Amino acid sequence: MRPAVKYWVFLISIELAVFGVIFGSFTASWFQLTLEEQLYLESIALRLVPYPLVGALVLFLIIGALVSLLFKNYVIPILKIDQETKLMSAANPGYRIQPKGPLELVHLADTINETADAFQALQMEIKDKIDKARGDLRAERNRLAALMSKLPTGVLVCNTNGQILLYNPQVQKLLQQPGKRIGLGRSIFGILDRDSIVHGLDLLHRAARQGQKAPATNFIITVHDHLCLRINMAPIFQEDSPEPDITGFFLAMEDISEQMEAELQRDQIFQTLTENMRHATDQIRQGISAMLADPTRDRLQFHCETIDTTFLAMERQVNQAKEEYARQLSATNCTESVLGDDLVEIIRRHLNRQTGVVVEHQVDPDIWLQIDSYAMVQGFTHIGTPLHNSAGIDVILLRLIRKNEFQATLEITWQGCRLPRQELDTWRNQPLIRDTFNRLISFAEMIQKAQGAIELLPLGEENCQGVRLVLPLSRPGEHFSEKSAAEDRPIYYEFNLFHQPCLVELCKQPLNQLTFVVFDTETTGLSPAQGDEIVQIGAVRIVNGRILYDETMDQLVNPCRSVPQESIRIHGINPELLADQPNIAKVLPEFHHFAEGSVLVAHNAAFDMKFLKMKEAETGILFQQPVLDTLLLSSIIHPNLEGHGLEQITRRLDIAVVGRHTALGDALVTAEILVKLIPLLQAKGIHTLTDALEHSALSPYARMQF
Repeated sequence: MRPAVKYWVFLISIELAVFGVIFGSFTASWFQLTLEEQLYLESIALRLVPYPLVGALVLFLIIGALVSLLFKNYVIPILKIDQETKLMSAANPGYRIQPKGPLELVHLADTINETADAFQALQMEIKDKIDKARGDLRAERNRLAALMSKLPTGVLVCNTNGQILLYNPQVQKLLQQPGKRIGLGRSIFGILDRDSIVHGLDLLHRAARQGQKAPATNFIITVHDHLCLRINMAPIFQEDSPEPDITGFFLAMEDISEQMEAELQRDQIFQTLTENMRHATDQIRQGISAMLADPTRDRLQFHCETIDTTFLAMERQVNQAKEEYARQLSATNCTESVLGDDLVEIIRRHLNRQTGVVVEHQVDPDIWLQIDSYAMVQGFTHIGTPLHNSAGIDVILLRLIRKNEFQATLEITWQGCRLPRQELDTWRNQPLIRDTFNRLISFAEMIQKAQGAIELLPLGEENCQGVRLVLPLSRPGEHFSEKSAAEDRPIYYEFNLFHQPCLVELCKQPLNQLTFVVFDTETTGLSPAQGDEIVQIGAVRIVNGRILYDETMDQLVNPCRSVPQESIRIHGINPELLADQPNIAKVLPEFHHFAEGSVLVAHNAAFDMKFLKMKEAETGILFQQPVLDTLLLSSIIHPNLEGHGLEQITRRLDIAVVGRHTALGDALVTAEILVKLIPLLQAKGIHTLTDALEHSALSPYARMQF
């Protein structure tokens, strides 16, 4: 009950009580008089009545004044002290009560402030101990985040409802599409095929029930026309559970689009070659049959020429297929950016350890090669055996020099002996390593796949004194293209979502377990019904009481009308900034998708929602999810404290204000307010979304309309 209502109820109750006592006393006295005495009083009543009435009126006024003083000096200050005490304990430990009013209340406020000082000191001591105890855990988490951010594979973790709990930057690169967002708490089923994932979960459940300790399944998903992913799926089990209870699943995803396309093209090459060969062999067989049937000299010459022409055509087709196949292998080559100094040093160590050959080297500075470094090291290591065993070479020279803007040369040479060219040809063409498709290839084929070249340095007609490789350079900046570890962190995760209730029971969920989208708008004016338009929308997501600063929306909007100077002075958005921006019909669907599956939150939400409602008919976009208003929530929690604007609330809750009067800045401030209001609401018995909506409707500010 609000203080004003309490005041009038209390005052009227006392006045009625006093009136009842006076009237009862008069009535009891009247019936104790004799008939003559009653008649006598009736005769003088006109002279007696005015004075008691005036006295009663004065008494009522005195009682009213005393009640007012009681409320002003005691009741309302006590209510304020109660609310400020809860504010200190739940949201702002640094807040202190300003002692005002009677001496008793001043002493009470001082005592509460002293208790708050001791409580805050204890909290800080406990916090320091907790921070110290969690130091190792935080370091371990950061190492995990660094590792996950650098994995070449996309990693994603979901609960059994499909809500995303963790993802790394590679997942964003793979799955980010127009109109579809990756985010904590969002459903993976909006991006990947639901049936495939549900089928995979069924297989994992069945395998777990059959006692498999580490069940897993693999499948391929086509996300859109140009993206094909290989998915490795594994379960996440409930800890300390006697039964294999799956609470979520792990997805490791790899883009195989190019590989699939290359395989299709190679299949097409072999299919075409097979058809051509079948046609050619038919022609040859027919020619041979004709020769056997008519072995005359003239016909024999004709058929021989036909067979020869067919063989030449077959040779050309085979060569074309071979070249095309080589190009396909080159296109699917697994290469990396490698610093030349590192590559030569690794080759030197391997050659020396495997064969005992001493390697001298000369390397131009800052050469980055785009090669398969493992295959290169293996190939050079295998050349050491014939050099040492067959030719007795103990010292070789490695020289890596820049050839031009796109290539470098790597030479391995030796002095004092002659190695037969045939032996180097054998080394060059012998299958030594496996490619990414597990096919054995030779060192020469590996160099060809890297779009390089290999040549022997001759020493006479039959012998060689070295080998020269022409290798491609990494493109400028390619080896530094990835973000730094600091930028890649943190990995985006929220493991409390393992226990997230179903969205069907949204209104029954505790406030600290909901997903919120806190938003704000900047407009051309304050009258949407009179034609004012949105010029900026800013929003941020909150999941399980945690503000996701990496998941925001900040979009300027072309209002397709002029922007008044008084509005520009407030938000600072000049018309020139809006000319090339999308209009509200294009921005609103994006915001609708950003807010999907969440509770909308705004400060003075009636104003912002009015602008969105005015665009329903034009855009067909309906915002039907629940809406909370931090202005109403603040008025519920602190009905006796003055001011419920953003500035007053931020001062009360000790929140730093940054970017005021920008859409995203105000949305972030409102998000921080909401996070601090939730424990205050819980202390007041407001735990669920339904509770918050019902109490918001009782706020005096709930009647505001735009």
